Amino acid sequence: MNKQAMSPTFIAFYCNNEFTKGLKGVNENAAINARLDAIIRLFCCLHSRDVFVKAYTKYLSTRLLNKTSLSQEAEELML
Repeated sequence: MNKQAMSPTFIAFYCNNEFTKGLKGVNENAAINARLDAIIRLFCCLHSRDVFVKAYTKYLSTRLLNKTSLSQEAEELML
């Protein structure tokens, strides 16, 4: 994962996809927490976390401005 330069950007894109489309059918908090924990574990393994944070921040600001996030609770848990 750390050998590819685009991995942090792809993980940030995956997070954005989860918050806009992926959590749509998930109502249980345990399932949402499991998905977020998996993303956080990937983040902990990244060497270029600053690239991820920059891309994630861009996607987060777009979600907040356009109000396209499915779950405000999940957003807060991720932060």
